[in-house]
Amino acid sequence: MNIFHGSKKHFIVVLAVFTAIVCAFVGIVWWCGRAYARVTLTQKYWFLVRDCEDSTATAIIGNTYLSGGAGYLIETGGRQSVVIACYYSEVSARSVQRTMDEKGIETRIETYRPRDFTLNGNSSECKDKIIANADTADTCAKILYDTANGLERTQISQEEARAAVRGVVSSLKGLYEGNEEVCFAQWNTALLRAERRGKEITSGIIFAKDLRYLQVQLCFSISNIGDYF
Repeated sequence: MNIFHGSKKHFIVVLAVFTAIVCAFVGIVWWCGRAYARVTLTQKYWFLVRDCEDSTATAIIGNTYLSGGAGYLIETGGRQSVVIACYYSEVSARSVQRTMDEKGIETRIETYRPRDFTLNGNSSECKDKIIANADTADTCAKILYDTANGLERTQISQEEARAAVRGVVSSLKGLYEGNEEVCFAQWNTALLRAERRGKEITSGIIFAKDLRYLQVQLCFSISNIGDYF
């Protein structure tokens, strides 16, 4: 009887622990489902690109960069392309594409925009901050775009361009330093890479193509921001 009583007692303890674990798991699932946020961003970009393969990527990047383009390599759906420039309207992208066609350079236009994504649990509280991050990074990219065009048209000086890039670098640094939440870890890494690139640009003579590269880098990161969260 004592043995039976002991086994029964042991069974009750095990059952109680199991029940507690199940309840805790259900509670976590319930909380994650309850704390939910959908992020929708409005940015949209038109990339003028040249297709390439592994064997031709280096040459196309070099040619694009030497001719004043960004020369930024991207891969989507297993397809590699070199970005010449990023535009904020299809009309602008088509206009430049026609010019490239006249030079015998075959290009494509790819439209990029951030997909909607969801946040769960504590991350859901960061929705507004993520949107603000994307908006600030987008503003930085537009500053780089305008500065590149101004340099190319000799409408601004080297010092003015350097001041603009330093402003972008400062903004990017401010973003990742303010993103203390755990969910920002990967996005902060992208911001840090862009900030370092900006610092490199300001260390010497500033060229429009370098500004375009950093602009495309930012726009591509914004377009894929859901992957960072």
